[in-house]
Amino acid sequence: MRFANWLASIDQTNFFLALIFIVLIWLARNVIAHWVLGLSTRLLKQLSVQLPEQVRTELAATTAILVVVLALYPVLDVLNLPDFVDGLLNRILASVAIVAVFSGWYNLSGPFVSLLRNGRFRKIHMEARWMERVAQFGVLLFAITSLLKVWQVDITGALTGVGVLGAGIAIATQDLIRNLIAGMNNMSEKRFAVGDVIQIEGVLVGTVENIDLRSTLIKGFDQIPRYVPNSDLSNAVVLNFTHRTNRRVLLSIPLVLSSSPAQITQVRDALRQYLSQSDDFELSDDAPQHVYVQALTDSAVPIIFYAWTKVPDYANSLQVNERLSLKILEVVEQAGTALAYPTQTVELAKVSVPDVISSSGS
Repeated sequence: MRFANWLASIDQTNFFLALIFIVLIWLARNVIAHWVLGLSTRLLKQLSVQLPEQVRTELAATTAILVVVLALYPVLDVLNLPDFVDGLLNRILASVAIVAVFSGWYNLSGPFVSLLRNGRFRKIHMEARWMERVAQFGVLLFAITSLLKVWQVDITGALTGVGVLGAGIAIATQDLIRNLIAGMNNMSEKRFAVGDVIQIEGVLVGTVENIDLRSTLIKGFDQIPRYVPNSDLSNAVVLNFTHRTNRRVLLSIPLVLSSSPAQITQVRDALRQYLSQSDDFELSDDAPQHVYVQALTDSAVPIIFYAWTKVPDYANSLQVNERLSLKILEVVEQAGTALAYPTQTVELAKVSVPDVISSSGS
């Protein structure tokens, strides 16, 4: 009798229209999902965001399910179901939507975490498997919470316990969290990458071997690996020698004090000519060059040679310095003078033997 009364209360025209609507939506669900995804992709492209193919495929499947679920809601109104049945079906539809959304997030945890190893972070090696597991656990936790909320299950006590547990874990792992955040900051700033030679002022100089979210492995020139916490790197002054474009050459060439002005000028001019014609040094305005006579010292007439090599390669700088040193010896010899070295003159007063004897007798 109740079923017959319910059938009699349904508008037959609206029922068949709703049924046709659901069939059309079911058949066109993939087309609608791809249209919605294409619109979203174009909007994201305006923000310079490119979604990978795997992400677009997963989002299309989730969107297709949501399209069908949303289309069923107006049909429930047409059916004029009893309150209990209507509420039950509404909760079922909401549960299906929640499962679809969170299952999509669960499947996309891996691709989203892998973004940290692509693009500008491609030179950074890190173990991201555990990050994927943590992300999936978080998605499952939120999904279960949302489902229980839809079915009106009181989980206030459980959430309070989880909050207290989370606070305790956060306090116990605050050093780990600080290093994780510092590692992300270091990667976003692109201060260094694997293979760079860096110097942490007052600590060490070495080559970056590995960058992880908690610590960075730096191998010193003594071949001893050091695991430096990212929080220390984030707050330290880091010199990245690999990023420099030139290497500086700074020499002070001491000539003996007995050198004549003509000899000093000859040496200086020869070094200036070598600087401009040797093809070893950068001669642009961004790389200053100076060859001048400095102020006199107690034991020499120094000439300063200041220039920059064309490339920062260390082996190249050794070759440049070698050729420059040989050239200095050559031009000094041609000028007829010599290189000075630190000397100190000690003058002894002459004392006659009778004076010494008389002084000792008194």
